[in-house]
Amino acid sequence: MLVEKTDRLYRNYRDLVTISDLEINIHLVKENSIIGPDSKSHEKLVHDFKVMLAKNYVDNLAEETSKGMQEKAEQGLWPSFAPLGYLNNRETKGIDIDFKRAPIIRELFEIYSEGKSTLRDLTRIASEKGLRTRKGNTVSRSNIHKMLKNPIFIGDFIWKDVCFKGKHDPIISRECFETVQGVLKNRTRPRNTKHKFAFRGLIKCGHCGCSVTSEIKKGKYVYYHCTKTKQKCPDKPIREEKLAEMLGEPLKKLRITEERLEWIIGALKESHKDEKRFRTEEINKLRKEYEGLERRTSQLYEDKLDGTISLNFWKSKSKEYQSRQNKITEKIERYNTAGRKYLEDGVRILELSQKAYSLYVTQDYWEQRKLLDLIVSNSVLKDGKLHTELRKPFDMLADGVAEESLLISKKAPKEALNEIWLLR
Repeated sequence: MLVEKTDRLYRNYRDLVTISDLEINIHLVKENSIIGPDSKSHEKLVHDFKVMLAKNYVDNLAEETSKGMQEKAEQGLWPSFAPLGYLNNRETKGIDIDFKRAPIIRELFEIYSEGKSTLRDLTRIASEKGLRTRKGNTVSRSNIHKMLKNPIFIGDFIWKDVCFKGKHDPIISRECFETVQGVLKNRTRPRNTKHKFAFRGLIKCGHCGCSVTSEIKKGKYVYYHCTKTKQKCPDKPIREEKLAEMLGEPLKKLRITEERLEWIIGALKESHKDEKRFRTEEINKLRKEYEGLERRTSQLYEDKLDGTISLNFWKSKSKEYQSRQNKITEKIERYNTAGRKYLEDGVRILELSQKAYSLYVTQDYWEQRKLLDLIVSNSVLKDGKLHTELRKPFDMLADGVAEESLLISKKAPKEALNEIWLLR
């Protein structure tokens, strides 16, 4: 066997034993020597020493690599291959957001934070959205579970059981991450029931405050009535069809005209410019504060290496600075999220308000329930009549529609009509 030198052939004692069993001559070119079954004892001894040095080289290399990765982690840089959602940056030695996979991961977190989807659902959604590993494989349910628990997506990371504040950009907000952790912790299997009713749990009894429940009569008719757990209530059961009709009535109050919708969207765009300017100023202030803490952290690390401060003091102050940076990051994320969604969500709310009732009457009961959960609250059934409140900001829009209708009936000028919406 022709070999450049000893440490190119052996990495440990097991390699030595394995190759010795072959009973062949090893020609070590750069060392100008030959070792084999017929070699003299002192030649074998020297060779064994070289193998030992080769093993020491490998051990030292592993030690230095581990030390380098640890120092990298302490500097806030992810020290290994980038996880799903990020890409390694060879220039900065850090990780950057993978804009192909990150939006899918963010969507998975947001879906799961609502508490209505299972890990199986998320695995299916991830596959449908095209989320793949770097090898092109679909992401398994166990990996989805690990992903939901990984703090690297909020800017932190765990390395050798220690949490570090990373310098990479977060993919999701801390608020969303904490909500997901709560869902994971409190996840329980839903109870199987023989029948499911769309409006159960949505309404309270106006006489006693008990929940309004439901039952099937004659095998096909669904009725809603008070549970009567506190007292006997005089109200009679109400058919599901009638209840659904009553629940849809408040949505009529939200119907904005097409002309008014276009005007409000234009006003929103103007407002968005002022909001964006304010948001940019606040983010710049927060970033300066964050960079100041970053400089302090770096100086603190240098002081630790120089031995001018103790390890315990370094840990204590690092934890304090990290906590403050986390709060700053949360504020910046809230501003960025608000900036991305300010105009988009505003338009969606307005369009939904305009179409809410027409959407409601064309959907089945379960889709109607989803719409009601979004728009109405505090529904109370008393004496055969339903009283509901609209959630914010739909209550404000309903008031605007009513006030505008009143002013139109009084033939108020256009400026007065615009003013009531500008105030909103």
